[in-house]
Amino acid sequence: MERLNCGSKASIPYMQTPLALTPLSTATTAVNTVLLLGAFGLLLIGAEIFTNGVEWLGNRLGVSESATGSILAAVGTALPETMIPVIAILSAQFGSGSQGAADSVGVGAILGAPFMLATIAMFLIGISVLYFSNRRSYGDEFHFNDVSTRRDLTFFLTGYTLAFLAALIHSELISTAIGIILVGLYLTYLYRTLKAGGMVGSDDLEDLMVGKVIEKGEEPVPQVGVNGNHASNPGTAITLFQTLFALGIIIGGAHLFVNEVEWAANAIGMPSAIVALLLAPLATELPEKFNSIIWISRDKDTLAIGNITGAMAFQGTLPVTLGILFTSWNLSLQWGTSGFLNAFSAILAIISGGILYMRARNVQQGNMSPRPFLIGGLFYFAFLAIVVYHVLILNVSAAGGH
Repeated sequence: MERLNCGSKASIPYMQTPLALTPLSTATTAVNTVLLLGAFGLLLIGAEIFTNGVEWLGNRLGVSESATGSILAAVGTALPETMIPVIAILSAQFGSGSQGAADSVGVGAILGAPFMLATIAMFLIGISVLYFSNRRSYGDEFHFNDVSTRRDLTFFLTGYTLAFLAALIHSELISTAIGIILVGLYLTYLYRTLKAGGMVGSDDLEDLMVGKVIEKGEEPVPQVGVNGNHASNPGTAITLFQTLFALGIIIGGAHLFVNEVEWAANAIGMPSAIVALLLAPLATELPEKFNSIIWISRDKDTLAIGNITGAMAFQGTLPVTLGILFTSWNLSLQWGTSGFLNAFSAILAIISGGILYMRARNVQQGNMSPRPFLIGGLFYFAFLAIVVYHVLILNVSAAGGH
């Protein structure tokens, strides 16, 4: 019996028992509905504050626009949720947890993130460009730094392919070597990203939100110098505070949203495996998606794509190293098993990333049609169909096996 591990960054820990149809009072339903809508609102508010703060943080740290999106924004929203498999694995290795628990949390969380980023997140970028085309200076064209996008995708495709091969080559020595290579890959990625590109000028940034709040509470001071302007020329400390504060809102909203999504599935009797594989992963990736949609609407396409591809480069190197070294890393080509679903999600992520990479190599002056991004949506729905078939027809479940 194999465990179904292809969950999300925050989904599996909640899925200890199968969901069942339970009678709910009107009051309970109303409360949970309000919480669900409230969580969604927190994510929207947090994303709005975070994008404003992280742009200023990149400016104050003197890093490029591509580095701001690919490192600060991407890792900032991915790292807190990535700690879930880290904690689970450490608990299994040194605490009271079991190896099975590490597998269900670790493998599912690690594989779920890059799959969602490479498919549905890319799809939403394409849809956003088309939706906001009337208000964008670039219209329905996607205008981005093609060099940084190719760099991000190169490291993702290299790292994630090596991680996939580690599951097929049953050798502890080779797995360890691949893990070391993956760590080195991400360190190289950080170095190359930080040294590339030019810094975004403060003239291109909207006033810092926290700075505007502070200024409203201050007494008017005649002839205020630029050093005292908290909104249009904020200091590093206040900028960092806003970014971390927004990140806290995003984390809280994401966890609440996942809980309420699972409640809704429980209310209608949805199989637990569907929640673990599809709904919860989609919910936990919302922060990255919201950030990119906001940037697309403001003609900041490099930040938008960097937020996704930078997270892919991170998820395709460091977290997978933990999976290779400290879990069963269950990926299989055998149809009808949980390992097949794991492997299928990885293959689709690699193909989707590869298509975008090839398209980015052939763009003219950083302009391209958003339609290649829509392919990610097709891959996501293909995976959805395979998951539903495995769960409902073949009886593969999150509890393990058939």
